Amino acid sequence: MSSPYTLMPPVRRPPSRLRRFIAGLAKAAAICSALFALALASGFVAMQLAMDKDRVEVPRVVGLDSVAASELLKEAGLTPRIVAEEFSAKIPKGHVTSQRPSRGTRAKLGSEMRLILSRGSDQLEVPNVAGGTLAQAQRILAETGLNLGRITRIHSDAHAREAIIAQEPSARAPAIRGATVNLLQSLGPWEEMMTMPDLRGREMVTALNLLRELQVEARVSFEASPSRQGVVVAQDPPPGGKVKVGAQVQITVGE
Repeated sequence: MSSPYTLMPPVRRPPSRLRRFIAGLAKAAAICSALFALALASGFVAMQLAMDKDRVEVPRVVGLDSVAASELLKEAGLTPRIVAEEFSAKIPKGHVTSQRPSRGTRAKLGSEMRLILSRGSDQLEVPNVAGGTLAQAQRILAETGLNLGRITRIHSDAHAREAIIAQEPSARAPAIRGATVNLLQSLGPWEEMMTMPDLRGREMVTALNLLRELQVEARVSFEASPSRQGVVVAQDPPPGGKVKVGAQVQITVGE
């Protein structure tokens, strides 16, 4: 059964003037914001482009020698400066081990490039200093980059006095720069010693002949002793004392 009433569609009211004004204002604000953002972005890009005109890309100079690295940086419009040196087992002496700013960085024209050069490896070979003097050994070790260590001295019939007999570490052994080298130095041959005989009571001539045979020099002095004229009455060193061959001894003869 049909309804006696007819349903009418809802009536849309036209937007009020206030609503239209707010909507227009929102649209205008959105447009202004977009234009401002676009202008800001354009200005930033323009500023970056202007700044980039005075910038260059930093080339890689690590591994190059100092001359080649300096030339390459100058060609790029940069100023090289060597700030330090360091040991490197991989990069040869005089070549660049590090650079700042690094490769690929955009740097201002004329800006400074800080370079560190290699001093070469800190591993070296111990030189042979045996056979030379202590002064020679010190000079050679210093030139090599090593330090003089402990010095031990012994007598040796086979080596001249003050000659270097041996070293530790041995020649050609690997060592780290700054390490110490110990030396064994000769005091020369042992000095030959003789035992002083008892010369007291012997005739002066007999005593002098005996000392001459023992390769000892004699210095003679006299003292009054009428009962023992021409006879040795005292000696220095005393009998049994040790005397170096070639040394001088003292005898006293009565007169």
